[in-house]
Amino acid sequence: MRYIFGAISHQAMRFRRKTHFSTIQWPWQIVGIVVFICLGLGSEGLACHLTPVSPASLTFHAVQGATNPPKQTITISRSGTGTVTLNASDNASWISESPATTSITKSATFTVAVNTSGRTAGTYNAIVTIKSATWCTKTVPVTLILSPTTPSTMSSATLTWNAVTATSLTGYRVYVGEIPNQYTRTINVGNVTSSTVSSLTVGRTYYFVVRAYNSAGESPSSNIVSKTIQ
Repeated sequence: MRYIFGAISHQAMRFRRKTHFSTIQWPWQIVGIVVFICLGLGSEGLACHLTPVSPASLTFHAVQGATNPPKQTITISRSGTGTVTLNASDNASWISESPATTSITKSATFTVAVNTSGRTAGTYNAIVTIKSATWCTKTVPVTLILSPTTPSTMSSATLTWNAVTATSLTGYRVYVGEIPNQYTRTINVGNVTSSTVSSLTVGRTYYFVVRAYNSAGESPSSNIVSKTIQ
C-alpha cells in the first residue's frame, strides 16, 4: 500500500507541475501576438508617401558682382491620401526657399533663390531639405557656381586733328586698321575735329588716319598715328 501510494503521489506531482507550466505559457504567447499587431499598425502609420523631388538637383550660375541668377523651382508629389504639412529648410546662408511651410495633398512647389552679394568667386554647395512630420524627408543638392568678373576685352581710342579751312568741307572720315595703310574700318564722323573709336580689342595695336571730304572727293590722308589698346 505504501508503494502504490507513493507512485500515485509521484504522478500527481508530475501532473501538477505540467499544469502549472501550461498556465504560465499562454500569457507570453498572447503578449507576443499583441506586440506584433501594434508594430504592424505603427509601420503603416510611419510610411512616407512623398515621391522623389523634381528636379533631383539645382545648379545656379552667376558672375561675381553681377545680379543674382534667376530663381528655380522644385516640385514634390505625394501618393498618399489626405493633406499633410511640408517644411522646407537649408544649410547655407546664401540660399532661401519660398514658402517655408505649405500643405500638400497631391503636389507642391517650392521656389529656391540664391544671393551672391559679397561672395568671392568659387563653387558653393548646399542642401535643401523638405520634411513631412519628423521621419519623412527629401533632400535636393544645390550648387552655386560664381565666376570671377571678366575684365572687358574691348576698349577705345580718342583721336583729334586740325580743322581743314576749305569752305566746301563736308566732313571727315576716320580709317582704322591693324596694319599701316591697310584699313578695315571706315567711320564717317561728320564735320568735327575729334572722335572716339570704340570696339578695339585689348592688347592689339591699331593705326589711324583721317581724311577730309566734300562733294568732289577726299583729301590725302593725315599722318598715321597708332595706339596699343590697354
